[in-house]
Amino acid sequence: MASRAALGAGAIGLALLGAGTAHADCAANQRYNFSFASRPAATLNYGSSYNYTATNGLGASQNLTMALAQNGLSSTEVNNQDLPNISTLINDGSGRSLVLGGIFGGRTSDIFSNTRTIRATFTFATPIRDFTMTVHDIDYAHDQYRDWFAVVGRNGSGNYVASMTTPFGTANGSGDHSDNDSALRFGPETTPYDIDARAAVGTGASDNNGNDGNITLSFVEPVTSVEIRYGNYPYSGWGDNSTGQQGVGIDGLSFCPMPQLTVVKSSTPYVTAGGDPNRFNIPGADVIYAITLANTGGSAAELNGVVLTDILPANMTYYNGDFDGAGPVVGPFDIAFGGGTTASTGSVEFSNNGGSSYGYIPGAGYDAAVDAIRMSAVGTVPPGGSATVRFRARID
Repeated sequence: MASRAALGAGAIGLALLGAGTAHADCAANQRYNFSFASRPAATLNYGSSYNYTATNGLGASQNLTMALAQNGLSSTEVNNQDLPNISTLINDGSGRSLVLGGIFGGRTSDIFSNTRTIRATFTFATPIRDFTMTVHDIDYAHDQYRDWFAVVGRNGSGNYVASMTTPFGTANGSGDHSDNDSALRFGPETTPYDIDARAAVGTGASDNNGNDGNITLSFVEPVTSVEIRYGNYPYSGWGDNSTGQQGVGIDGLSFCPMPQLTVVKSSTPYVTAGGDPNRFNIPGADVIYAITLANTGGSAAELNGVVLTDILPANMTYYNGDFDGAGPVVGPFDIAFGGGTTASTGSVEFSNNGGSSYGYIPGAGYDAAVDAIRMSAVGTVPPGGSATVRFRARID
């Protein structure tokens, strides 16, 4: 009787190539939302932190923390209200917003310093993506204030620039940075205002409850915190040297949960019609390896840039032939998608040096030189979706 051989599982890896920013947006019912309009009117405090809960259409919730800080305010009063607060003082015409502001003791020299700035930092326990927020009333009043707004997204050591737009089509990216109907101007620019792509300054008057000074900002990259910075720009070209009451409103925020990709490898006997199903783990028997990539997270995962690598066990020989003989599968791989996954095979590459390099071309039939396989695909895996690749190998 033939002796049994140890059937090693081999090593399998999942790699993300590039920045990993290209992805499909999450479904509307998976997006988490939080609005200050849902909170009761309240006076808050600079130097304090507040915990809030965002919910989605599926009834799930995720906590977030908001920390408020300021430096250089000589007064925290605007329009006879103490700030920061949750009120209707500044909004888009309806509902309550988070209102930040006061009177600075002098103009802000650097919006990214902690001198003469107001900061609101939103922090999440785990990375989130597609973060979106609307800010109201970035504007200007002669010799009183020129609103200086900036935002930074962070994830570990990474700092990210938001995409910012106004209702009038201006943006901090390509295209126009200002419009006659908008009360603000985006960076990057050096004349007449020296601001970078993370910032905007007020250039005209906006009603507290209008949309002339609105900014909608979003991050493509996954972030764990978003920091809002607010100050008084030091532009003296029009004789702006004094300071006065100024304020900005934050409507609320929304974001998508991250996808979570898992990889599992399994093996089953390859049994032909009339074959012995017990011929498993025996030298000379063929085995079907199945590698399953699944998305157990809360939003869709884009496969572009996802690469799977599989290091074959030393006692296995890859079969470069028809996967199921006379069956319906053509070629050495059987690929199946589940749970709404839409994808196509990008590439399959082989190695004969343990995965140090790929580019080996296997011969027909059993090829003992193949000791690693690298696979990629193009497509989208929704929450609960999966992709499975199967191939044959012989136990030596």
